[in-house]
Amino acid sequence: MSFLFAAPDMLTDAARNLASVGSTISAANTAAAASTAGVLAPAADQISAAVAAILSQHGSAYQALSAQAAAFHAEFVRALGGAGGTYAAAEAVAASGLAAAQQDVEQEVLAAINAPTELLLGRPLIGNGADGTAASPNGRPGGLLFGNGGTGYSATAPGVAGGTGGAAGLVGSGGAGGTGGANAAGGAGGRGGWLWGTNGPAGLSALASGTVPLQMNGVFATVGVSVNGGPSVPLTVDTGSNGLLIPFWDIGLRQLGLPTQLGFVSYGEGVGFIYLNFNAPVNFGNGLLTAPTPVSVEILELPLSLNGLGLMLTGNVFAGGDGILGIGSNAVGPASSVVTALQGPLNQGVLIDEPGRYLQFGPNPLPGITVTGAPVTAFDVQINGGPLQQVLALVDSGGNQGSIPSSILETGQTSGPLPAGTTISVYTDGALTPLYSYTTTETNSPQVLSGQMNTGFMPFAQGPVYISYSPTGVGTMTFDF
Repeated sequence: MSFLFAAPDMLTDAARNLASVGSTISAANTAAAASTAGVLAPAADQISAAVAAILSQHGSAYQALSAQAAAFHAEFVRALGGAGGTYAAAEAVAASGLAAAQQDVEQEVLAAINAPTELLLGRPLIGNGADGTAASPNGRPGGLLFGNGGTGYSATAPGVAGGTGGAAGLVGSGGAGGTGGANAAGGAGGRGGWLWGTNGPAGLSALASGTVPLQMNGVFATVGVSVNGGPSVPLTVDTGSNGLLIPFWDIGLRQLGLPTQLGFVSYGEGVGFIYLNFNAPVNFGNGLLTAPTPVSVEILELPLSLNGLGLMLTGNVFAGGDGILGIGSNAVGPASSVVTALQGPLNQGVLIDEPGRYLQFGPNPLPGITVTGAPVTAFDVQINGGPLQQVLALVDSGGNQGSIPSSILETGQTSGPLPAGTTISVYTDGALTPLYSYTTTETNSPQVLSGQMNTGFMPFAQGPVYISYSPTGVGTMTFDF
């Protein structure tokens, strides 16, 4: 059996070259037209007349032959060019057929490979996960061995959250979360591969504000938080510090990346913590998910006092929580507040409503009295109706019963708890606008110290307090009661 090989591009080039030859022939015929189309008039003798007749016959024959040759050449060029086009079209059809056949074979092979894991686990062994739809908004997971997670569905209806991105398996990137509808949260991004890959980005949120429940453990408030896809664990809400501190066993370890900082921090209860900072997303629930932001992962606890040792032995280092959620603006801590990594306007601030048992992220929803500095600010304080005295104060939700400077007392007391029955009234600095007041009891009284004032939990127990992160690094606090 013999085979004919045709190269359409070569046929096209040949036709193009022959066309140029045809142009050359036409130019030659035009140049010869003058000498072949007409012969000069002969002399009067018979011989000249006979020669002229012969030459005229040859010229006419040349003109006819050249016209036939030009027509044949043009037809040949057209045929050759048409053959090239025909072969090219035939090759395109054959190639598309082969590609379709190859794709069909690939699909059949993948289907055979993925069938067992699809049946048993509901996900393929190899291949990308399907994107979310209106009926099933969450992206499907990628292949166990290789494949990216599907993209979450972007909602269009108001109040409908975006779908979550699908997770990758061993190798692959997580799917992107879908965009939320009006006044709805975006979906969380899918987890990246165990061996290689990146986490999918969270979907855009259209939330103007968002709330999460608070739990009270005595005088301390806790809120559930998930770090880097780990379990949701209670963290103690602390306005007196900055940054999130959490033990390493409470975070998701996949795609955590490399640490950015090694440090040491103590919160004043007699326990020190050695930590590593990582960039990781923080999820408060209800669609309130931050972009990757610095979080501090505790790797070792150290007792700094007998009180601290006692707290470590009783497992009460974080006052009922698994870690610390420091949400101050001008406080100190291992990192900045993770609230600022929420999507705007959720990152403007946070309302702590302990009587109402919730946190609300976003702009301040209530009217109130505002002071500059969050939590470090200046107050005028009055003890038992005495003179107003200016103090530097730390408005500290995690400060237990707090502390009072001995310098503003007229009793000479320098240590220990303030006696029960003492009335403490707090005003804005210089404006004499009352903020809050209370009378101490045997079980609720600040410690007398030589340093600055610490409000402890009392202002938060009386009503909502809002922390704003503007201006950056200073902030404001609004007493909304």
